[in-house]
Amino acid sequence: MKKILFALLSVALLSTACEKNVDAGPGGHTAPEAVGKWMYGSFAMSDFWSYDGAYQGKPFELAVVFDFKQNGTYEKYFVSSARDYSSCRTEAFTYEKGRVEFNETSGSFTLTPTDGKYRGFYSCAPNRNFDRKMEPSEMKVQTYYYEITKGTNGKPNLVVKFNQSDSNISTFLPTSW
Repeated sequence: MKKILFALLSVALLSTACEKNVDAGPGGHTAPEAVGKWMYGSFAMSDFWSYDGAYQGKPFELAVVFDFKQNGTYEKYFVSSARDYSSCRTEAFTYEKGRVEFNETSGSFTLTPTDGKYRGFYSCAPNRNFDRKMEPSEMKVQTYYYEITKGTNGKPNLVVKFNQSDSNISTFLPTSW
């Protein structure tokens, strides 16, 4: 239950401090050291197996990915899924893309979405599934605060805060697919 609450709070946090979308134009500016894919994610250390030995899947997954392009554009993915003991699976997927503007002086980047999509899947309530484009009113300008640090594994980490004064951080690691 705590994990589901965490997922819902994460979605709420991703939606806070937003403004309505303005004309994003073509590309913005990406800090050279931020170009690439960065992922914050958690995954289950265990799997669900039924009493008859059939694989049931991961009980909980959550990930956010930023893909910053050299031309000043971005793609952002949010994925969340949970499975309960009755084998019901709930999944949420959000995708957006648009313009990114990094400000190295203030240690911030601003995302201005130009397109996006929402998808929800409920295995035990398929009549509630949806797959739709974001409405223009749902595309919000978001500013995050960042620092690129060296992780304990020697690789760069993108440390992100929702507000400059936040003590809570999300650490994104470089990834590829």
